[in-house]
Amino acid sequence: MKIYSIILHVVVFILSTFIIKAQEIETVIDLPDQASARDLIYNPISNKIYTANIPDNGMPEQRSVSIIDGNTNLILTTIQVPEGPRDFCHNTLNNRIYVANYFADSITVIDGVTDQIITTLPAGDGPRALCYNSQDNRIYCANEFSADVTIIDGATNMVMTTITVGTTPRVICYNSVSNKIYVPNAGSQNLSVISGSSNMVITTVPMGNIPRGIVYNPQSNRVYVSNYGSDNVIVIDGASDQIVTTIAVGDGPTALFHNPFGNKIYCSNVGAPGPNTPEECTISVIDATSNTVIKSITAGDEPTAFCYSTANNKVYWVDEWSHRVAVADAASDSIISLISLGSSLVQPVDICYNPVNERVYTANRLTYDITVIKDSLPITTGLFKFNYESAVSIHIYPNPTADYCIIKADQRAMGKRYRLVGVAGQTILAGILWTGTQYLDLSAVPSGTYYLTIDGESRSPAVIKQ
Repeated sequence: MKIYSIILHVVVFILSTFIIKAQEIETVIDLPDQASARDLIYNPISNKIYTANIPDNGMPEQRSVSIIDGNTNLILTTIQVPEGPRDFCHNTLNNRIYVANYFADSITVIDGVTDQIITTLPAGDGPRALCYNSQDNRIYCANEFSADVTIIDGATNMVMTTITVGTTPRVICYNSVSNKIYVPNAGSQNLSVISGSSNMVITTVPMGNIPRGIVYNPQSNRVYVSNYGSDNVIVIDGASDQIVTTIAVGDGPTALFHNPFGNKIYCSNVGAPGPNTPEECTISVIDATSNTVIKSITAGDEPTAFCYSTANNKVYWVDEWSHRVAVADAASDSIISLISLGSSLVQPVDICYNPVNERVYTANRLTYDITVIKDSLPITTGLFKFNYESAVSIHIYPNPTADYCIIKADQRAMGKRYRLVGVAGQTILAGILWTGTQYLDLSAVPSGTYYLTIDGESRSPAVIKQ
């Protein structure tokens, strides 16, 4: 009896890591009748997925945003919005979702907690792409036909100003290091660079023929622009806004994606748009240190959009006309698996990643649904005991991590205080476990080794921030 009492007073920790490479379709979420999904975004604060739905030709009108619970995969609500919802961005400071309504020349603002529309704002002609400036809490909307950018104050949800750029701006991105916004102008074949502080165009950089895709690389503070008609990618220095180099890639480069593992850029080369043009496309893998193509991956027909799992170190993309999702190892850039989404009617046009539940979602345009792909999790597990109760299992993932981690705990841990501490015991982050899946933003935390404590109990196994 005495031995048993001593054992109860000991806090035991178990480090358990497992990686299974299999992915499987968990479920298919049916959207409202004739709701053709065109775009997806994940809200890490509320653990929700948003899909922009527009009608196909000849179909009843369905202009809406469906909001999906990331835990249950159930549609929480579907909100009617103006015509042509086409792109999203997330205001992480105020937890609001912004929707560009392409045919209505407006932007709808949705509360990330209540799922209610806060307001609808005027935009230019053909609002096509959005990005968020986290430093100044501003939203930028590229308007395709009026050749300008609408700038919105994220605190007041008022339009601050509209600035002129080049012709046919269709994509946009934000440089978080230098606080700049980059707008490729497909018609004028140049790139407008906007200061995030002054809201003015500070320079215009010449591009190739039909600049079509853009991505920001925070590891190198460089911007990459794909030129669809020139079959190359232009690299811009984020500090000087000078062209660093031009990289030859495959035929018809379009979508770009930053793979943080190894600091690489993925560029999809789709040829002519549409099915079987060509039947097999390629993805150029660019080393972002040397800015050279280090590998060409054979892809399906028209790889369109990417996402990345930090938990399992995998890159996912949709092969739109091959009706599937490709899964690649982020380290070797080799394909692990090809997941068929069903019949030839399935046309996946976008993809997003849910780190809390380790799920990937695809927007399927012609079947009016969302496919949910579930993967396994490498998990670090700590067993904590509160007030001599039986041990409570708390999971921490991904680990190692780059920008965030998830604390997953059972009901007995709710309401208890957590601290993330350094090796010297200094507190890095602290808060209360209000939900079973607590998201911790580690983007501003320096690389190193940290530990989790719950209600002052002994420290968890090491949490590694890379």
